[in-house]
Amino acid sequence: MSAGRSVHLRETQDPVDFGARHGLLPDAAGKPTAYELGPTEGHVLELIAALCRSLDGEGIRYCHWKSNEAIARSESGENDLDLLVSRSDAERFEGILRRLGFRDTRQPRWKQLPGVYHSYGLDPATGAWVHIHAHYQLVIGDDMTKNIHLPVEDAYLASSTLEGTFKIPSPAFELALFLIRMTVKHCTWDSLASFQGSLSRSEGRELDDLLARADLDEVWSLTEEHFPLISRELWERCLRSVKPGSSTWFRIRTANRLQRTLSGWSRRAPSADTFVRMWRRVRTVFRRKILRRGPVRNQLASGGALIGIVGGDGAGKSTAIEALSRWLSSENIDSYTMHMGKPPWSPLTAIVKIPLRLVAATKRSSTSSAKALRSSLVAADEGTMTLRDRARLAWELLTARDRYRAYRRARRLASNGSIVLCDRYPLPEISLMDGAVTARMKDPARWGRWARSLAGLERRYYDRIASPDILIVLRLDPDTAVERKRGVEPESSVRPRSEEIWHMDWRGSPAIVIDAASPKDQVLSEIRSAIWSRL
Repeated sequence: MSAGRSVHLRETQDPVDFGARHGLLPDAAGKPTAYELGPTEGHVLELIAALCRSLDGEGIRYCHWKSNEAIARSESGENDLDLLVSRSDAERFEGILRRLGFRDTRQPRWKQLPGVYHSYGLDPATGAWVHIHAHYQLVIGDDMTKNIHLPVEDAYLASSTLEGTFKIPSPAFELALFLIRMTVKHCTWDSLASFQGSLSRSEGRELDDLLARADLDEVWSLTEEHFPLISRELWERCLRSVKPGSSTWFRIRTANRLQRTLSGWSRRAPSADTFVRMWRRVRTVFRRKILRRGPVRNQLASGGALIGIVGGDGAGKSTAIEALSRWLSSENIDSYTMHMGKPPWSPLTAIVKIPLRLVAATKRSSTSSAKALRSSLVAADEGTMTLRDRARLAWELLTARDRYRAYRRARRLASNGSIVLCDRYPLPEISLMDGAVTARMKDPARWGRWARSLAGLERRYYDRIASPDILIVLRLDPDTAVERKRGVEPESSVRPRSEEIWHMDWRGSPAIVIDAASPKDQVLSEIRSAIWSRL
């Protein structure tokens, strides 16, 4: 690579080495590699097992505080991990997460809750997400507001015991919190009016599981000690309200009483909370049904990143971009994709290029291209340039302008916290794909003022495109590239582009070079791990 442009990246980190250093992967001797393993339903992910070992080893007071009926799904990474962690252990807890490669995320302001911490990890053996909701305070209630803070964290943690992978609270304590959560979530008048009055299937299973494991006498005894504001009669009403068969009026009155009783532990007054819940429900319906927008996205607390993926034809750039986009979107991480090789046309580009395409079509000649322009410049006599050459030069200038506009938008999105994935990326070291066509002209001035001016403009546009934050190079030998593209693109186009990438010396550069000839799943795993280690 040329030394004229620097890419500020850390050294490549092998995901297998990363997993081995943190005790996440087995030895190589006679055992499957990280990429031969796959996600197995019902089994504990290596990253989750390593996390629990570290928490226990350092004496962190924590428990998996809810939804323990489906604890197996949490162990396999299918469910989020809802952990209650002692506030006094918060710093050490977050340090463990960082050592294991977790990344903090930031939610939109209206969804942020006091004392709740979100972090994502990537299991190196399977590529599965591990999403942690760490609660330093027990803030519960309706999903739209989580209005009630129950100051019983220490007692709740003290009741927990190690069962399998996680520490989980006593069934009696968990049932008490479940009754408060479900009554406020499903029994208020506004939840019934917005068709949220029934427990979901998973909540119904959780209730049945807790009733089967908990002794109600123990529940009432425990609640008298830790929830003295709530009478036993109100507890029994809550239990009846969350079970099927209770009247609507009974459920509304029970939820109203419970909210008034716990108003001293509420983040806002019950009446104000009802208004906020209704407003957010209406806004959510409008956003999803009318505006057709997806779920609210999360951003990494460390900020966004501009990621460029380059390679010759057949290296799998587009396949990698699509897979990475699905991977990030699966956890609603704020991400965008852009094709820097074929950027959207600006209005000016459309005004110029559409007539040029029509002229080319009527004359049955190829549209303006970098390859044709280079050939024209080589074949043209000194000081002369045909009208077609001038049109091609203008075409390439507009392409450079559109690529710069796409880069500018990508950089702004990344600066505002988004992950931007760029399919192809203009680099000064690469001339046969997405580079400045006039860059190799020895003396543009000899072609006249027109050529000199457009050449200068094209170079300035490309000079403004700074290096990406993370650069992935998919390196594929030319013979394999030609075979992959046989019948799709001519060898005369595929081979030179692949050879340029293949023969370039990437050593000493900050680029992450990946062998694109490996199996697709392995290539994608390496790309995911390399990107995640740098975010």
